[in-house]
Amino acid sequence: MLWLCISSPAQDKHALKGLASWAGQFSSCISFDIERSLLWLEIGSSLRYFSGLPVLLEKVVAGLNALGLTATTAVAPTPEAAALLARQSYAPPILKLEHLYQAIAPLPLDALALLPAVSSGLQASGVTTVAELLALPRDALARRWGMQLTDYLQRLLGERADPRKTYRVPQTYQRRFEFAEPVQTIEGLLFPLRRILYELQGYLRGRDAALQNLSVAFRHHDHSDTVLMLRTTDPQRNALRLFALLREKLERTQLPGAVMEIRLAVERFMALRDTQLQLWDEGQRDDAGWSQLLDKLRARLGEQAVRRLGLRDDHRPEKAWCVENEAATSDLPPAFPDRPLWLLAPRPIHQLPKLLGTPERIEAGWWTGEDSSRDYYIARTSEGSRWWLYREAATARWFLQGIWA
Repeated sequence: MLWLCISSPAQDKHALKGLASWAGQFSSCISFDIERSLLWLEIGSSLRYFSGLPVLLEKVVAGLNALGLTATTAVAPTPEAAALLARQSYAPPILKLEHLYQAIAPLPLDALALLPAVSSGLQASGVTTVAELLALPRDALARRWGMQLTDYLQRLLGERADPRKTYRVPQTYQRRFEFAEPVQTIEGLLFPLRRILYELQGYLRGRDAALQNLSVAFRHHDHSDTVLMLRTTDPQRNALRLFALLREKLERTQLPGAVMEIRLAVERFMALRDTQLQLWDEGQRDDAGWSQLLDKLRARLGEQAVRRLGLRDDHRPEKAWCVENEAATSDLPPAFPDRPLWLLAPRPIHQLPKLLGTPERIEAGWWTGEDSSRDYYIARTSEGSRWWLYREAATARWFLQGIWA
């Protein structure tokens, strides 16, 4: 098992939790130590996905730079060894436990995470390096300095298990950034806002999710909060794009006073739109450009300034369309309703499975003397199959007409 340790100057608990949420894109096993400002990632199970250790480390360092953090990284077979090596100016990755002693033996004694009294006492006894400490009998160390010292050495060398409390990524995302001094200008808000959005991007990648609605609140001392609501056309998780849209809104917002704190919240997530392109298909790329234009127009002009043509549930041509706010959602069925490929001759059914969604009314055949009115439903059986069935309006009988494989 490999562990990655990030040593960061972020002493604040909320900042370290935000960094842990960001790191979820690299590992599902994360723990941290607030007092020592350390973040551990178990990366052994992620190496194949990221095509090896060098690529993974490069992505981690690039992400930390984007967050504006000064950090050191180290890789070792045990958490405490990674923490020890991360405090050094440079430490090559240690991939095997048998190579660990050679890497840490020359280090000075004060590099270890020992209690001050234990460290000073050992140095007064003439012990100055890790190698000299490890050469002493463990029983004698335990009698003189307590079991805590020998327990630490065993966990450092991998001789004893070192379980850590795993950080659980929250189901909703909330992040706040409190300023040491009130910020008077918009320019002073941009850097922390961009950093928060980069953390959010890592959180979304770790959950393999995206968002379409984002709330950012700016807290003032003597005024109510200034709240910016952002809505994107397509599910989004790109930090730079979200930052550009929020900057457009922020530059057109009159803040009533200095900002004391930024709070960002996301409560609803969705799947990221599939953007894989076919070899000659440029359709999705064009759609992406169109959605970016709509998002920029909404951010610059306001939600009410962007409107679109919509549909109404009416077959009369002059009543079948309307002009509505672009942010509005339509309750009409999609333009191409879901249809099963496996169609059957209608079969009567007497016990209904679980119905999903709303019905779709189909009325036709009156011009041939075979008038029929049916309400079609999608249903799911107890075995997990999806059925396409309808209720005949004239007789109220149910029929199965299609199955999805």
